[in-house]
Amino acid sequence: MSDTHCVRRCFEQPAENHGHPGSISRVVMGPGASRENRPAALDTKRLMIHTNEYEVGGESGDGHAHSDQEQAFYLLEGEMEATVGEETYRLGPGDCVLLPRGVLHKHRNIGGRPLKFLFISARLAQ
Repeated sequence: MSDTHCVRRCFEQPAENHGHPGSISRVVMGPGASRENRPAALDTKRLMIHTNEYEVGGESGDGHAHSDQEQAFYLLEGEMEATVGEETYRLGPGDCVLLPRGVLHKHRNIGGRPLKFLFISARLAQ
């Protein structure tokens, strides 16, 4: 990657499913992100950003945790129910939720229209 500023149009990136039913992701940047199926994605050392879109009823499935990264979601459109540890939150556009490293979490679209949010994560330094 060059030292110049890079611009990517998030919703123009190729759509992929990352294993969550009823959802697609568009990878903008991340470690090893640039590959044949997403040539415009930017490679980074630790930071990862994608846009996520969940259809009505789409969900992340059973709770899971990540030992090697922190994550955050910033909601753009729709309504999300996010469970982080023992707490459950109802989120809408402009809301942000932090998913700390090692904490069980899950989320789902609880609205009547598609849910769109930015997924941001940072892996621990190696």
